[in-house]
Amino acid sequence: MQLNQKPRVRVSSDGSWRVVAQGTPYEGASQKRRMAGKGNALTGPNGPIERSLQTLQARSHNAIRNNPYAASAKEKYVSNLVGKGIKPQWGNLEIQALWDRWVGECDADGIDNFYGLQALAAGSQFEAGEALARIRYRRVSDGLAVPLQLQVIESEHLDAAYSQVFGSRVIKMGIEFNGIGRRTAYWLWRYHPQEQMTARLNERVPVPADDVIHMYRRSRPGQLRGVPELTSVIVRLYEIDEMQDATLARQKLAQLFGAFVKRKTDADPEDDGPLFGHLVNDPSEAEPLDEFTPGGIHYLEDDEEVTFSDPPDIQSQYTSWLRSELLAVAAGAGITYEQLTGDLKDVNYSSIRAGLLEFRRRCEALQATLMVHQWCRRIAAKWLDVAVTSGSIRLPDYWQRRDEYLAIDWIAPRWQWVDPLKESTADLLEVRAGFKPRSEAAGERGWALDQLDREIQNSNESADAHDLLLDSDPRYMAKNGAMQKALEALADNEED
Repeated sequence: MQLNQKPRVRVSSDGSWRVVAQGTPYEGASQKRRMAGKGNALTGPNGPIERSLQTLQARSHNAIRNNPYAASAKEKYVSNLVGKGIKPQWGNLEIQALWDRWVGECDADGIDNFYGLQALAAGSQFEAGEALARIRYRRVSDGLAVPLQLQVIESEHLDAAYSQVFGSRVIKMGIEFNGIGRRTAYWLWRYHPQEQMTARLNERVPVPADDVIHMYRRSRPGQLRGVPELTSVIVRLYEIDEMQDATLARQKLAQLFGAFVKRKTDADPEDDGPLFGHLVNDPSEAEPLDEFTPGGIHYLEDDEEVTFSDPPDIQSQYTSWLRSELLAVAAGAGITYEQLTGDLKDVNYSSIRAGLLEFRRRCEALQATLMVHQWCRRIAAKWLDVAVTSGSIRLPDYWQRRDEYLAIDWIAPRWQWVDPLKESTADLLEVRAGFKPRSEAAGERGWALDQLDREIQNSNESADAHDLLLDSDPRYMAKNGAMQKALEALADNEED
């Protein structure tokens, strides 16, 4: 209530009264002109998605196919989120060796390895809002390291418009729930619903929820399906295309140059024309003027004239307008403007580092909550269960110590910094001062500490076997290279 606003008293039939405030204390909840018709309808987390998901997915697919900024946003999202792959570091070397064998044969389509499927899933999640994979069990006689494969499918296989109720069973947006709200099955189209060749053979098939990996980003509690990452900026992307087309058309029109010949109204109609020059054709034989030809001579009838529209000149403002729109697109897509456009004109070390730190903080959160928790962790658990039950590996105490075996360190690819020397120096100082453990510094570079130490040990053993003394070996060399200087002096004395 505003301070200068008088309260209104409402008296009821029983003689009681109460003070009724005028208006609303929050401008955002006002129904006046500024906020009239803006977000007045209350909705649940799934109603808008159920009504709009198919259209959003179709427009997102189209934008990424045809708009270079949308395609760039997807490419940068996937390359930073997954890169060369988020790799597991198993605590058991035998399990690690078996996993490394299976990685190359895990794709049911026979095309990608496990890390390629990670990139495919991340791209699907960005473009369609979610990624789906089916667990495919194979026969032991198939010769796989572990008789299990993954089939990544598009989210359109899960029909958002399919909802049914069967007693205590409820199907919402293609997902079946039991009486306590647990997911029990996914009703998937056998073939992609938009593939024409298989349309007549298509049918929905219930697949147990334990055999489906469903990865999506939730923004509201209770949300069942994901939406494309470009949802909030899809309109801007199409408007950018339209604006660029209109600007290009205006520029093409401005480049047209031609001559328009118009006879005087008082001229003799039987006159053969001017006494000088040579006409391209007789004006009476000219076709109606419906288009301009660059460099052409166009004849007008006696009562015709050419009038050009005079739209406002926005060419001088076009660059700044486009930049502001692309800033909004980058923010909506969750990447930086420089990543989206490749424009580094006004960038310095501090500004680009600040932007990258914020972006990488978001990537780390998505790596942990999406790629690792929803995708990698579930696949690894199912894989190890099948490996043990099929006899691909012998772990007698597996079911008693299953949680210990599945305590995996998932290592994401290391970040490449703008100035590696500054970053490495800062890490060195923090580790030496005890502010950062070596394991954290190794993890930031894509290494598990045990794996890094083994590689260093192997490197040292190889150098010793070949009688190599490297100035990068801290076992023999001081930081200032003192031993190297002593060896050089000794060699000089021997020569003397």
